[in-house]
Amino acid sequence: MKSWRRMVSLLAFALLVFAVSPASAANLDSEILHYVNAVRISAGVAPMTLDNELTAASVVRAEESMVRFAHQRPDGREVKSVLENSASYSWFGENLAVSKSDDAEAIVRAWMNSPTHRANLLNRHYTKMGVSCKKAADGRYYVAQEMACN
Repeated sequence: MKSWRRMVSLLAFALLVFAVSPASAANLDSEILHYVNAVRISAGVAPMTLDNELTAASVVRAEESMVRFAHQRPDGREVKSVLENSASYSWFGENLAVSKSDDAEAIVRAWMNSPTHRANLLNRHYTKMGVSCKKAADGRYYVAQEMACN
């Protein structure tokens, strides 16, 4: 019976990983979602779903990070103010990255090597996310990941 449960668990894990496979990724944003969920699954944490409001917020934050790379908005307001309805989220977090390459796996690996970014990625409270990558004139990629739960 234990081997049957183990096999079902492994099959479910394989299906989850395949469901967010980078082979179907249309762009860097999708690939980052894939690698984030792969590390969450391997750590025993449920994957996050892509959320439209958080994606819109991450577009704004990726653009803002090209102006001021900080977990604060260029006008001095707190990051959560980027959300139109921030009061609806009980948990909210942000990861930022700047990279010379468009390697999604390397970006997620860098977050995993940082204790605070890692804690955000593996936070079991986060159930949804938005991610956006913007290429600056200097060729660098600015990435914003917004995570939340209701």
